[in-house]
Amino acid sequence: MPSDLNIVLCQMPVVWESAEENCRRLSSVLERYFSDCGTGAAVPDVLVFPEFFSTGFTMNREAAQGGDGFTLGWMKEISQKYGAAVVGSVAVSEDGKIFNRCYFVSQETGVKHYDKRHLFRMGEENEIYSAGSERVIVEYKGWNIALNVCYDLRFPVWSRNAGNGYDLMIIVASWPSSRIRVTEPLVKARAIENMSYFAFVNRTGEDPSNSYSGGSMIVSPKGDDMASQRHIDGFDFYYASLSYSSMKAFREKFPAWMDGDKFEI
Repeated sequence: MPSDLNIVLCQMPVVWESAEENCRRLSSVLERYFSDCGTGAAVPDVLVFPEFFSTGFTMNREAAQGGDGFTLGWMKEISQKYGAAVVGSVAVSEDGKIFNRCYFVSQETGVKHYDKRHLFRMGEENEIYSAGSERVIVEYKGWNIALNVCYDLRFPVWSRNAGNGYDLMIIVASWPSSRIRVTEPLVKARAIENMSYFAFVNRTGEDPSNSYSGGSMIVSPKGDDMASQRHIDGFDFYYASLSYSSMKAFREKFPAWMDGDKFEI
């Protein structure tokens, strides 16, 4: 049976369209976070950043990076340095299209990615980016980890956990303050109905169109808040240890998943 999984979410302000500056600031604050590990802060197996954490939620095509661009290179360096999987989304240009691409980078899995399925038309994302067509589940340390991005949270069919196919869903987001009140009920409902851990990480600060107030959370399969929190220089770290054995026992004791409706997407 897989061991417990330590997950850490980095809720952060983002400098507009400045990948190098955002990654530089993150490198500095991560040094401080990891120096405190073992004195109350969790040593992560998985480290998660928000949607478009290195640029902000931009519709500028020029901000998109190549498939092996600066931000992905930085994620690889951080994964190797700290021995953790690193997750976050990046605007990626590929074969004449632009994708909102969520990367999962680790020494164990290499580079995996999920392209955002549901594009936020109210922000004209659907006019700039191309939608993904495949659900992605990454096997890491014996855990099956699904990836979603922001607006995907509103669509329960897309995240349906048929046959307990995943154990943890990670959702990276740039969810504005004006609509943040809906995220808690949505995240908790998804965790409960899918009998899985859910981790939702949002950004803070402002961009030219919106302000952001965080609201990151880690939720158990029963819908309970799990995260502890640490604040470092305007960055908030939410962390929890996820128990595979507890989740497995709950699924066996209350096997509602066996009565789920059968369908294909």
